[in-house]
Amino acid sequence: MSLIGIASQAGTTSSNIKKLINTGQGSAGLAGQIGTTSSNITNFVNGKASAGIASALGTTTSSAQALRDMIGRDGAIGLIIGLACGIGRAKK
Repeated sequence: MSLIGIASQAGTTSSNIKKLINTGQGSAGLAGQIGTTSSNITNFVNGKASAGIASALGTTTSSAQALRDMIGRDGAIGLIIGLACGIGRAKK
């Protein structure tokens, strides 16, 4: 499976997408796309929402944490990739 198109849309490399999926580690490219830090992404995947992730979602930290608790690790990875790709963002 090629991740080049997804990675390009998400502002990162396919190796960084693979690293996110395999280890939960966020990258600077992904972080830049969603307006947070790579450590906030890593922490979110590992179970802890932050104000930066909440801002990317347009919600509060407590609501982001509740969402993270419901969707689990795999859902958090998908959400991060979706945010970085601009899924759900209004077209201009």
